[in-house]
Amino acid sequence: MDKEIVSILQILLNSTLITTKVLQEETNSTKRQVTYRLNKINDMFKVKKVPLITLMANKDIIVQKETKDVIKEILIKNNSKNTYYFSKTERLLYMYLMLFINLEDISINHFIDSLKISRSTVNLDFKDFIPDLEKKGIEVKNNRTNGYYLVGSEMEIRRILIKSIIETLSNEDGSRVFDIFIKEYKLDSYEEAKDIISKLVKKHKITFVENRLVEFIYIFIFLKARMLSNKMITSENIDIPNISALTSMKEYGFAEELLEVYDSKDKIKPHDIMYISAWILGISVGNFEEGTRDREVITEIVNKMMIKFEYLSGVHYVSHEKIFKQLYSHFRPAYYRLLFKLPIYNPLCKRVKEEYGLLYRIVSNVMKEFCGLFGEEIQEEELAYLTMHFAAIFSSGKKFNILRKRTALIVCSNGVGSSAILYAELTNLFPELNFLPPLESSKLKDFVEPVDIVFTTNYKAEGLEIDVPVIKVSPVMTQKEKYKLTREVYIQLGDIFLRQPKIDEVMDIVKKYAKVTSESLLSNELLSYFAQIENFTSKGDEGLMLSDITNERLIKLKISAKDCEDAIRQSASVLVENGKATGEYVDAMVKTAKESGAYIVITKHVALPHARPEAGTKEIAIGIATLENPVEFGNEDNDPVKYVFCLSAVDNNSHLRAMSELVELFEMDEFFKILDNAKDPKEIIDFIKSHEL
Repeated sequence: MDKEIVSILQILLNSTLITTKVLQEETNSTKRQVTYRLNKINDMFKVKKVPLITLMANKDIIVQKETKDVIKEILIKNNSKNTYYFSKTERLLYMYLMLFINLEDISINHFIDSLKISRSTVNLDFKDFIPDLEKKGIEVKNNRTNGYYLVGSEMEIRRILIKSIIETLSNEDGSRVFDIFIKEYKLDSYEEAKDIISKLVKKHKITFVENRLVEFIYIFIFLKARMLSNKMITSENIDIPNISALTSMKEYGFAEELLEVYDSKDKIKPHDIMYISAWILGISVGNFEEGTRDREVITEIVNKMMIKFEYLSGVHYVSHEKIFKQLYSHFRPAYYRLLFKLPIYNPLCKRVKEEYGLLYRIVSNVMKEFCGLFGEEIQEEELAYLTMHFAAIFSSGKKFNILRKRTALIVCSNGVGSSAILYAELTNLFPELNFLPPLESSKLKDFVEPVDIVFTTNYKAEGLEIDVPVIKVSPVMTQKEKYKLTREVYIQLGDIFLRQPKIDEVMDIVKKYAKVTSESLLSNELLSYFAQIENFTSKGDEGLMLSDITNERLIKLKISAKDCEDAIRQSASVLVENGKATGEYVDAMVKTAKESGAYIVITKHVALPHARPEAGTKEIAIGIATLENPVEFGNEDNDPVKYVFCLSAVDNNSHLRAMSELVELFEMDEFFKILDNAKDPKEIIDFIKSHEL
């Protein structure tokens, strides 16, 4: 069975509603190709005497339960090497694994025999394989003594492997290529390793995110094989930070005992044990309640992150402690990933940047302060994960007084950030459902509470052993996905929702009688309206722009201030004079500045004072002031303050786009030149408008 047919089967399995158009988009195929493959699939369904898949453009077809059961059978039968076809990406990964474990003298024939491909295919694959590694500083060399082998930084060789494993396991059935490789090369059994590691995890009280534990098991199997190889060409030491405190942590003890179980501790170098320990720390879950030796330093960083985000975004936390603990649990492993330059793969990175672009830009600015600590810029994947945690703050503000009759369960194995944002999104989308706390799939076997529907991020062919509708979701959903999800849920639970208009049909009607300037914008607007989705943030075409919430009347140039309080009061006076805030609101800003004056100085020479809306906000606005003489606010790194931006925010959402634009302006030297040299406030407004996002 070819990979394209398997791909369509997976989509059908994970869908209740489907159209030809969706299949074309998700498989990147033409209508003719989809039709051909569906005919092949229907031939299999005929043999099993289950309902066939008959699709028509823009018409929803429900995939029946009997059909899904047969799809599961077909996919399970396909799950072996005899019937499994490697994609080109999988072949390249398999070749890298052969070179990585370095257990034998590898010739071209080894590649041919292991992958069951022709010599010409191997040569063609090498044309992509070798240049890609060379870009990362790794060479593939070949001689008569050693055959093919890898040469380069051992740290980078390992980094490539680890990132490849994480990326591959993020896909459905991604582990197949690893399982086949392990069996062929007689490496440690995954199931045995899982059993050993799981027992030691409990013994040492280490908490992994479920998906991270799976990654670690595969990574450990391949890393250990390389560490024990007698054919290593290079003896280059790994550049691991020397952190003496690490050897006293439970993760180090875990690594030592794990190697002892495999009778490998004495055969593996001390820096390799350190490397495994660092990796365990990088994929575990932080727990503030544990009195670890690193708690003080990580607490300090997380608090600084939260405070800077609060001032830079203009939001106010409802539950500071809850958000702190959530961020701590994520940032402790992130701290070690950054410190040890360990790779991370976030499959949601692109989507987070698209759906929460405004927050992402603010978080990026917040984290710039910490780049020096880690010696390099923080990866986009890490920033996206942090954005997800902060996004959950904005997705949990709705209150509903609806009688909740049905119970829903969220099964999410992607970590606390994904769980938090998914929980917030789903509770907003389905206020009539009673959502239980998110659960990892490994804990389902012990779950006994009755539920009516399950939402999961990792539904696979073998399915979840629970006799209720199971719907696959992404932790971060587009408007289109939210709309599709609401339709599917109400089909499963039974509701009059299907009487609501369908987007494609409405679009066709509108286009009959009106000129549509942007089909994508109209479609998104309709999706949001029909699904009753609260869309607060992210697209560039949504929300108030900076020029919408400031104007010439809200700008004061070259004011003379004697101290921090005087600078805030004079700068904020325009908010009171123009009916944007009360005098009490200005008093609250001054009080906040006195309590934490250093933190309102958010970047070099820039202060951004604000207070909670209930202190006296009337309308959303930003006042801008430049100081004749710079003033000390108490921030050692960013004083003295020359520019004061006073924010009057009415909630946590409506000003986010404006604040995101302001963050971008803070990166421009030209903006500060305009502030320094402007003779008229209109010059500043004109500059802002010319740089709108």
